[in-house]
Amino acid sequence: MSAFAANSLLARIAIANQEIGPSFFSFIRLVSGSIILIILVFFRFGLQPIIYIKPNLLGVMGLSLYMVGFHYAYFFLEAGIGSIILFGGVQVVMFTSSILSKKQPTLFNWIGMITAMIGIILLFFPFDLNSSQPINGLILMLIAALGWGIYSINGTKSKNPLTSTMSNFIFTIPIVIINFIIFPDNISLTYFGIFLAICSGAIMSALGYSLWYTILPYLEKIVAALVQLLVPVIALALSMLFLDEKLTYLSFLSSILIISGIFVGIYADKFKNK
Repeated sequence: MSAFAANSLLARIAIANQEIGPSFFSFIRLVSGSIILIILVFFRFGLQPIIYIKPNLLGVMGLSLYMVGFHYAYFFLEAGIGSIILFGGVQVVMFTSSILSKKQPTLFNWIGMITAMIGIILLFFPFDLNSSQPINGLILMLIAALGWGIYSINGTKSKNPLTSTMSNFIFTIPIVIINFIIFPDNISLTYFGIFLAICSGAIMSALGYSLWYTILPYLEKIVAALVQLLVPVIALALSMLFLDEKLTYLSFLSSILIISGIFVGIYADKFKNK
């Protein structure tokens, strides 16, 4: 979750400050992440998994939707509204998948999710918002939420997390290149923007996503959905450390609600059974 939070922070700094465009950020992020993953797979499993790599269509589709939607949304949406849509959308996708797979969320799961989502809304909603958000920005972030939900659900079936993540990264690169050709950036590249994209891809994405795919098969979809709500709390802590953002009473209350909601949603049933 810390890697996901750091990714949000890096993308926000790079794209919102126009250090780099969203298309090129996505491309560098994926290429640098793929290089690291290829190296890791080679040293752990040898050359064969790299030569005979096969795409996982669901994983590639999910990652592509997330990459394109997430980065472009920063151009249109305020960070707060974007976060509400992203985290709320992922919950809807994963809870819906759980219901369709006949693993019904319990009462405590629902209470935990609703409590945590109230915390998310309090934490991110821009109360001084004077105008409605652009519809294209809302759609882009919904696409990102759908993509990340699909990517996470697909990860529950992964048998080799490191190789699966490498495959998803490599086969998503052509999608990002096509997107770059159709919608080229009109922002000048800076060395700082390139550096942030490499950090996001090589460290936070390559290693973070591999770890996430390693953990997912051991988690219920509902638990996986709830745990991801920790991301904004961690992002808030990182912003305080590196961006000199201040802790307010509202953000403190919101963080408590999010953490409490996650705790109730995951552990209340276990305590009840005891």
